[in-house]
Amino acid sequence: MTQTIERKLTTILCADMCGYSRLMEQDEEGTLKALKNARALFEEEINNFSGRVINMAGDAIIADFSSVVKAVDCAVAIQNRMKNAPNETTHKAPVFRIGLNLGDVIIEGNDIFGDGVNIAARLESLAPIGGVTISGTVYEHIKSKRPIGFEYTGAQNVKNIDGAVDVYALDILRGPKNSSNEDMDHEATAQPENLDISSEEETRIRKQVKREAGFYRRALSMGSVIFFLFLINIFTSSGYLWFFWPALPMTFVIAMDALRVFGKGHHSDDWEEKRYRHLKSKKGR
Repeated sequence: MTQTIERKLTTILCADMCGYSRLMEQDEEGTLKALKNARALFEEEINNFSGRVINMAGDAIIADFSSVVKAVDCAVAIQNRMKNAPNETTHKAPVFRIGLNLGDVIIEGNDIFGDGVNIAARLESLAPIGGVTISGTVYEHIKSKRPIGFEYTGAQNVKNIDGAVDVYALDILRGPKNSSNEDMDHEATAQPENLDISSEEETRIRKQVKREAGFYRRALSMGSVIFFLFLINIFTSSGYLWFFWPALPMTFVIAMDALRVFGKGHHSDDWEEKRYRHLKSKKGR
């Protein structure tokens, strides 16, 4: 008799304390006390949002939620509380990264396993300090329900996972620098200004930027070919400018490409959206 493996679809939260090893080296007792306080805060908020703590091994915390929205609300609430929490034990307040993923997992006792957990752990490592990253599957569930400023950071290839994962990040510490967190153990990168635009508008802008970048690359390549043909023409038969003939169709392609990229609106996006709605309406009949 084969044993049935129990599975479920759930939202996984993975969190990790930034600079834990270094803080332990500087102040073991103080860091341990700060970690215990942080664990209590995590556990309280996870329970408040109907989640379940899976384990708290070392400085890592894993939990799961039946609701995607509650998982995101919990992660944001935790980071907001951690940002404002007083710390009396170490020179620097503990700061966590949090990753969230919606995935199918295997249940083994009180623990969970599978790619869904692995992706959440990888997302946690991609989060800004004191921030939250979510996968594309999580974002699709919350984008119309929570006006939270998650920023699309692209499709990321994560270790031991086939295929790229769409990643959205929320940097809760963005804004005026907090001197207590300036020396954390990672190379801080400049964060873009947090503009007050919708996620849909931001996605459209990113698509347009990618289209323009692609056009410039194609134009540079074709321009280089045309210039190379011109040089060959001048040095081999300067009395007859034959390079115009291959240059004309390439110039025409560049012009049409520019019209497509820089023209008013983008017809391919419109067509894709209309086609999607058409097929969806047919399936719904």
